Amino acid sequence: MGRTAREKAFRWGAATVAALAVTTAAVPASAATAAPTGDPGPKRVGSAPKVPRGAVRTADPAPGEALELSVVLEPRDPAALRRFVSEVSTPGSPRYHQYLGTGEFAQVFGAEPQAVERVRAELSAKGLTVGALESDGLTLPVTTTVAKAAKAFGTEFDGYRLRNGRAGLVNTVAPQFGGRTAEDVRGVVGLSTLSSYEPRNTGTKGKPRKASAGTDTVARQPRLTGTTPTMCTEIRDLYATATPGMPAAYDGQDYWSAKSLAAQYNMANQPNVQTGTTIAVYSLENYDIRDINSYQACHKTKVPVSSVRVNGGPTEPASYESGVGLETALDVETIAGLVPQSKILVYQAPNTWNDGTALFRRIVSDNRAKVVSVSWGSCEMNTPTEVIDAENLAFQQATAQGQSVVVASGDSGSTGCYSDYDGNGVPDQPNADQLVADFPAASPFVLGVGGTTMRGSVANQTTWKGSGGGVSRHFAVDSSTGFQAGRTGAGYSDTFCSPAAGTACRQVPDVSAVGDQATGYPVAFGEGGQYWWIIGGTSGAAPVWSALLAQADQDLACQANGAVGYVHPALYKLPATAFRDVTTGDNNLTASGNYSGLYKAGAGYDLATGLGSPNGREIVTGLCKAVAPSPAATFNALPPARILDTRYGIGRAGTSPVAGNATVKLKVTGVGGVPETGVTSVVMNVTAASPTAAGFLIAYPTGTTRPNSSNMNWLKGQIVPNLVTVPVGKDGSVDLFNAGSGTTHFIADISGYYSTEAGGGTYVPKGPARILDTRYGVGRAGTSPVAGKGTVSLTVAGAGGVPATGATAVVLNVTATAPQSGGHLIAYPSGTPQPTASNINWQTGQTRPNMVVLPIGADGKVNLYNAGTGTVHFIADVFGYFTAGGEGSSFHSAGPARLLDTRYALGTSSTAPLKGGTNLVLNMNDGHTLAKAKAVVLNVTATAPTSGGFLTVWPDGTTLPNASNLNWTAGQTTANLVTVPVVNGKIDFRANSGTVHVIADLFGYYS
Repeated sequence: MGRTAREKAFRWGAATVAALAVTTAAVPASAATAAPTGDPGPKRVGSAPKVPRGAVRTADPAPGEALELSVVLEPRDPAALRRFVSEVSTPGSPRYHQYLGTGEFAQVFGAEPQAVERVRAELSAKGLTVGALESDGLTLPVTTTVAKAAKAFGTEFDGYRLRNGRAGLVNTVAPQFGGRTAEDVRGVVGLSTLSSYEPRNTGTKGKPRKASAGTDTVARQPRLTGTTPTMCTEIRDLYATATPGMPAAYDGQDYWSAKSLAAQYNMANQPNVQTGTTIAVYSLENYDIRDINSYQACHKTKVPVSSVRVNGGPTEPASYESGVGLETALDVETIAGLVPQSKILVYQAPNTWNDGTALFRRIVSDNRAKVVSVSWGSCEMNTPTEVIDAENLAFQQATAQGQSVVVASGDSGSTGCYSDYDGNGVPDQPNADQLVADFPAASPFVLGVGGTTMRGSVANQTTWKGSGGGVSRHFAVDSSTGFQAGRTGAGYSDTFCSPAAGTACRQVPDVSAVGDQATGYPVAFGEGGQYWWIIGGTSGAAPVWSALLAQADQDLACQANGAVGYVHPALYKLPATAFRDVTTGDNNLTASGNYSGLYKAGAGYDLATGLGSPNGREIVTGLCKAVAPSPAATFNALPPARILDTRYGIGRAGTSPVAGNATVKLKVTGVGGVPETGVTSVVMNVTAASPTAAGFLIAYPTGTTRPNSSNMNWLKGQIVPNLVTVPVGKDGSVDLFNAGSGTTHFIADISGYYSTEAGGGTYVPKGPARILDTRYGVGRAGTSPVAGKGTVSLTVAGAGGVPATGATAVVLNVTATAPQSGGHLIAYPSGTPQPTASNINWQTGQTRPNMVVLPIGADGKVNLYNAGTGTVHFIADVFGYFTAGGEGSSFHSAGPARLLDTRYALGTSSTAPLKGGTNLVLNMNDGHTLAKAKAVVLNVTATAPTSGGFLTVWPDGTTLPNASNLNWTAGQTTANLVTVPVVNGKIDFRANSGTVHVIADLFGYYS
C-alpha cells in the first residue's frame, strides 16, 4: 500500500524506522525480545481501514502531524453487560427498566482499574500523552503525532485524497499492543482520518423555492397541548406554484408536511401529552439556526433548539452552496413539526471517526436526552472495526440507561456501500455491489429505520428502492429469545456473519417511514431559511420515529413508570395492527452492479422495510403499557431529623450557600434513621433560607435527568419550607437544584421513607377532612390562637377517618394563619422529645400551609408547637393514614413528571387560569397505571393569582370538602405537597376566589 520502512527513513528518522521494522515484521512470539514470562507476545487489535475506491495516494503525512486518538478498553465483564442490557430491556424480567443512572455505567461496567493502569503505562512508556479516563470508564484519550503513533503501534501511515477532495491518512496495519495489554483493549479509534460518516439524505427533489424574508410575524409560543402544527399558507402556496424547470408540488403527493404525515401515521394532535421530552440530534456539521427559525415561524412553533459542541465542533460553516447544514435542518425541523412540545439538543463534532465516536460517547454520558436521533452512517464493510466496536459499547451504555437511539438505515438499498454522488456512473466507495447493511443502524442496540414511498395515504405505500436493509456482517442476536426471534426476512442468509450456535445475524431495518425524495420532507435551508426544499432519505425517516418515541415518553400513559427506553423487545411483541405493513417492492439498486433482488417486501417482517411504518397511537399505548411499575413500597415514619443545613455544614462540606443554578447532592440512605438498602423514596421537609433572588427548587433522584418539575418557590429574602417526597437514586442520594439566579441555603429534615422491605405501613386514603381549626374551636376547646411557644395536643386517632386503633402515622395538611410575629411550626408525635426540625415557617401576617406525615403517639395524638414568640392559628386537614395492616395501598415512586400546567394547556383544554368558584378536573385515566391508582402524590403550585385565596384538591365525584391545600396572597407563587385519593382516574381542583394558574407534578402513586 505504501512506501517501505526504508523509504520512510529519510523522512521520519532512523530510530523510528528501526522500531517500525521490528514491530511490523512477522516475528514469532518466541523470538521476540523483552517478552515477559507468561506474556503471549505482541498482538494486533482490530483491523486496518479500507481505502475507498478512487482515492489517490498523496505525500506521506508529516511525522509531526498531530493525532487525536481514543483507546477503547474492554468492559470489566462483557458477558455481564450483555446480560444486564437484555434483562433491563425485556418485559417480564425482574430488572426490566431498572436503568442505570447518569455516571453509574463506569462504576458497574467500566474497565477494571488494573487494566486501565496497564494500558496507560504501556502507552505512556511508548511516548504517547494519555489523558484522564473518560466518564464511560472505557475510553483513554491520547494525543500524539504520526511518528510517535507509528512507533507505538507498529504501523505505517499513508496519505490519500478522496474523489471529493478530502485528504487524510490511514494506518496500513492494525495497532499493536503487548500481549497482556492487548486483552484489555477493544480498539484504537482515530488512526485513520480519511473516511467518515455520511449524511443519510438523498439530496433535494428539484430546485429550491425562495420565500420572501420576514413575512411571517405571528408570535410563536411553546406548544404543550399536543396539537400538530399546520404549514403556513405562504409556503404551501410556494410549493404549489410552478416555475420554469420546477413543477408544482402538493402536500401528500410530492411532499409530506408535518400535519399531513402525522395524520397518516396516527401521530397527529397527540392526546394526554404531558411534559415535553428532550431529543438529542447527532450532527457532524454546522447548521444555521435561522433555517430552523424560518421553519418554526411557518409552523407557529417554538421548540427550544440549542447546541452542544464536542471536540471543538465542526469548522466548515453552514452554506447553501456546499450543502453543509442541510442534514441537521432536515432532522431538527422534522422533529419540531411532529413533537412541538419537545426540546432539541444538537450535539456537534468534526466529521472524523474519532470525533464522531466521541460524539456518541458524549450524548450517552450526558444522558440529558432520552431519545437520540441519528441520520449519519457508513456501510459496515467500509467502517473500521474499532469504530463499530467502540460505538456499539456506547449504544449498550445507552440501553443500560434507558435511552432510545434511532438511526437511519442508509440510502443505498441492499448494497449499503454503494454511492455515486457525482453521477458519473462509477461507485464512490469499495464493495459497492456487495449485500451489506449500514452502521450504526446494524447495531442491535439501536432502532434502524428504513424508507418507503408514500403518495396520497398510508394505504398507498411501497418500498423505496434506497431503503437500507439486509443482514449484518458484524452482529448476531439470540435466535430463540432475542427480539428478532421468529422473524426472518426474505433473502436472509447466515453466511454474512457466520453466527455462533443459538444466534442469528442481526437483520435491518427494524421499522420504516417515508424516505423517497419524490415524496419527501419540506425543509427550510439556505440564506437564513429563505429557500425551501423537498428532501428525502432515511435521514428523514429516522427523525419521524424519534418523534414517535418522544411522543411516547411524554404521553400520560408513560408518566407514572418512565420513558420507553430501548424498545426492541417490546416493539417486536406489539400486534401487527401497530404497524402499517409494507408488502410491495424491494430495495435492490441495480446501479450498484448487484442484481440479486433478494430483499423483497412482504407480509410481516422483511429486510426492506422491517415491521413497517407506524400506527402511532397504538405503538405509544403498547410501549407505555410494557413499562413495568416501580417496585411496591411501604412507609416507615421517623422522628424528624436534620440531615442537611448548608448554613452549618450539615450534610455538605462548607457553610457557603448554594449557588444559583447549582445542585446539592444529598445522601439520604444510611442517615437520619433511613436504612442503607431497600429505600425507593424519602419524605423530607426542605426549607429554602436567605435567598438572594427569586427561584425554585427541583428535587429529583441522583443519576437521572433533571425534570421540568418544581417543589417550592421563593422570593428574595423569604424563608420557604415544603414537604418533599422524592425517589432515591441508585447511590442512595437525591439532588436539590437551586433553579434561581441567586444563592440560597437549603435545610432538609427527614421524616420517613418508603421501602421494599417488610415492616412498613400501607396507605389508606381518607378525606380531606378538617380535624383542627383553632379559629372556630375545631379539634381544641376555645377560639383563641396558639400562644407563642405554645403547643396544641391534637387527637388524630378516631378523627377525620383515622381509626381509633391500628394507624401508625397520619397525613395532615397543616396551615398557620394570622401570626402576630415570625415563627415556625414543629410537628411531632405525642410522648416523644421535641425535635429541632421545622415544618412551616412564617412571617407576621402570612398564611402558610405545608403537608406533614407524622407518626402517631401512643396516646393517639400529635403535637403542633408554635416556635414563634407571637400567637398564631393552626388548621389541620386529614388526607389519609398509614397502617401496619394489609388493608392499605403500597407506594410506587414516579416521575417527577408534570401532569398539569394551566399556563400552557397541559392537562386542560385551554391556557385560561382557574377561575374562583369553578372546578378543574384533571383526568389521569391513562388506560394503564394511573387509571388504577388509589391516590397520587403531587406537588401543586399556584402562581399568578389575581387575589388572595386558597386551593382545594379532592377526589373527583365526591363532595367539595371543607379543607384547603394551598393559601396565597395576590401575585404570590406558592407550592405544597398533596396526597389525594383518586376516583375514576380523576381529581378536582378549586380556587375560592379570583383567578390563578395551577401546576401539578407527579412524585408517586398508591395502588
